[in-house]
Amino acid sequence: MITEWINTLEAVLEGLLILLLQVMYLFVLAACAVGIVAVLCLPLIIPYCKYLDRKEAQAKQRPPGDPRLANTQAETRGFLKGLTAALVAMSVKGRAPGLSEHAPPFGQTEARAERTLERPPP
Repeated sequence: MITEWINTLEAVLEGLLILLLQVMYLFVLAACAVGIVAVLCLPLIIPYCKYLDRKEAQAKQRPPGDPRLANTQAETRGFLKGLTAALVAMSVKGRAPGLSEHAPPFGQTEARAERTLERPPP
């Protein structure tokens, strides 16, 4: 009886150890795959970053354009942020003061709901 229990426990522990090793192997494999993709994309990322830096430097050197037009993405984003904030400020309004003071207590509201359920509307 005890030897069977020990053998079963040994088999369970061995299975858990194998599962743990497989999970660790998958994590290492995933990390290697991410690293390989990053290394392969690096030759593309570096020139793109340099391109963005040049474009930003050119935008700073350029004289300001018509103030009514957004010439760069940053100006467009700034305009949209301001517009969004203005729309939110216009649409959000507080409740009228004193409404909760004149509301019926919860028990009355519950009783009214029960009466409505008892006799459905025509």
